[in-house]
Amino acid sequence: MGDSIIRTEVDNTVFTWDKDKGIFSFDGAQSVLFWDSAIELFISTIIEVSGNDVSNTVLEATGFRMGELVSSYYKDRIDTRDVIEQYMDIYRNAGWGKINVTHFCLDEKKVILQLKNSWEHRIYQSMKKEQATVLLPSHWAGVLTALFKENMWYKVNKSQLNGDEFDEIEIYPSSITPNDNIHQLARQKEQAYINQLEQKVEDRTQELSELVKHLSTPIMPVMKGILAVSLVGKFNDERFEGLLQKTLFAFSKQRATYLLLDMTAISDFDEYIIFRLQGLVKAVALLGGECILVGISPALGVQIINSGVDLQSIPTFSTLEQGIEHAIDKLGYEIVKKS
Repeated sequence: MGDSIIRTEVDNTVFTWDKDKGIFSFDGAQSVLFWDSAIELFISTIIEVSGNDVSNTVLEATGFRMGELVSSYYKDRIDTRDVIEQYMDIYRNAGWGKINVTHFCLDEKKVILQLKNSWEHRIYQSMKKEQATVLLPSHWAGVLTALFKENMWYKVNKSQLNGDEFDEIEIYPSSITPNDNIHQLARQKEQAYINQLEQKVEDRTQELSELVKHLSTPIMPVMKGILAVSLVGKFNDERFEGLLQKTLFAFSKQRATYLLLDMTAISDFDEYIIFRLQGLVKAVALLGGECILVGISPALGVQIINSGVDLQSIPTFSTLEQGIEHAIDKLGYEIVKKS
């Protein structure tokens, strides 16, 4: 070769540098050399941006697909064990660490590998990160998936992270695939996002419910001995119970005599409202007070008559003003216009 091309061979592994083109080849395939520190920066950036769970899934998928790609160069080779032996030499010579095969069974399609001083472990050590290797084990799963023509996956039997001398990786037939892991992770992220949104909606709904409770049952002191309560919107058991407790507490605290129930904002006078109002009237009576219904529109009056409910015992007025005047008169007061 000319001076522009440098070639060297290590255990049948050929390295070639074409200085004119700036190309480095590894066993005839164009390659790139990186320092460990550069790969460390690459992996740490992935972890920083995506987090541990996502980064592990990304590295596993990357390693697996790289393994399938590498094995495509040997797809026509019959002796799978021989191919694996060549891989061990190639990876060692490329600085990937030392690899030993401790178990190989073609019938079971199971392989056990020992990885020592792998670049992935070296990088995690340099990062001072308690992280088991994932890219290289999944890489070997991809290699053997292509060689055995059956989907393979891995499990870590021993780990240098736990103080073992080497990483022991068992590769075996499995239904697990990197694509499944990616989809599962996506579903988990989607569900977590949905749960987060649901929690926000629930919290916001609770806040709004409390606000509605506070605003929809305002208790207004009219003058000494007289309180007014506006009934707004529709009521259920929970809301009416809150109204009852809040009203009775204020009525007792103010030592009031008359409670004006303003029904101006009530459009439907159903049996539920009738039943609960009768309970409120009786409760006020037990405290020595009296209820007065105000804000009865003509349409609401017709509904009350048609319901068959007898409200003759409860003073009823069409406007709040009339109810207040009635209560003032009952208390013995008189409104006099200044001269």
